[in-house]
Amino acid sequence: MEASFKWDVTTKVEFLKKLPSVARLGEALGFMPEKVLVIYDRRLTSLGKWLGEFPLTYSLKCGEGLKDMRAFSAHIHKIFKLVTPFSGRSLCVVAVGGGTLGDFAGFLSSVLKRGVPLVHVPTTLLAAMDSSHGGKTALNVGSFKNQIGTYYPANAVLIVKSLFENLPQLQLQSASGELAKMALVAGGELYRKFFDAFKMDLEHIWELLPDAIAAKYKIVEKDPFEATGERQILNFGHTLGHALESYYGIPHGVAVGEGIIFALNWSAHQGFLRGDEPRHLVQFLERSTSFLGAKNFVRQHRTMSRSRLSKLIMEDKKLTDARHLNFVFLEKVGTPFRKVVTIESLLAESRRQGWTSR
Repeated sequence: MEASFKWDVTTKVEFLKKLPSVARLGEALGFMPEKVLVIYDRRLTSLGKWLGEFPLTYSLKCGEGLKDMRAFSAHIHKIFKLVTPFSGRSLCVVAVGGGTLGDFAGFLSSVLKRGVPLVHVPTTLLAAMDSSHGGKTALNVGSFKNQIGTYYPANAVLIVKSLFENLPQLQLQSASGELAKMALVAGGELYRKFFDAFKMDLEHIWELLPDAIAAKYKIVEKDPFEATGERQILNFGHTLGHALESYYGIPHGVAVGEGIIFALNWSAHQGFLRGDEPRHLVQFLERSTSFLGAKNFVRQHRTMSRSRLSKLIMEDKKLTDARHLNFVFLEKVGTPFRKVVTIESLLAESRRQGWTSR
């Protein structure tokens, strides 16, 4: 059975059992474009038969290198040769891949003819619950991540269960980190479902996806262009998480999971999160989602220096000035809040929790 949800006026989210036909794409869009360009991760060998339905396809090697601003020019020239002639309404881009491909294809769609229709078909659970939604696109400038981008919500996000059936355990763990973030930030029924009976397998994650996605859109719709700062609570766990991801090469969701534990411990240390709750939350996350494995991995490698962490934080978009940044704390489950902290205080806390050397 197919499920269909419309979270806001611009993006339709559908849950499907199998990859959509050309006609099914038209149904999701509400119109049939003259041309459909499928941009896909070349490692997805299982797409072969399905890709045969589409005359225009463009394969990419995915990863952070795909988002390099210097590489974008070469790609755009090749794509223009492939799809010309076209108008802003006649071409639809279908992005089939994980987060980096979605960022690339989203930015591409937003600037082609000042905007062409876009459909995301995420192939990782992390992308299915996070980066495919909310309209953020991004390219990197050298080592500075996500510095060039636009806000460009997809016309549709099609979440296909069959694409996730053979994901490795690390992908499930990464998705669990993002799911834990949404459960703690949103609270309510999502939190109860996650913390009462969560198992790190596809069926449990699939069951929670609609609630997690709905919770994200509820926050995004309050502040779609990050004008008021309300949307920044979605960065819970990301400040240290992004640094760990960059330095150790840990998958994004796993790094965010460690960043969540860091934020919970700091919230407790600051007196914002009181009683036994922080200890219980941290123990649950370490036990049920295997975030502890990431810290053991880190301990086997060189501990990040204070100066290195400082440099990584200085590259973060959450800075308010050269000495301060917005950090997301938790007062209680379902009540995150932003607070401006000094970079020095974050560095001191990272040392206290054992993430950095002197």
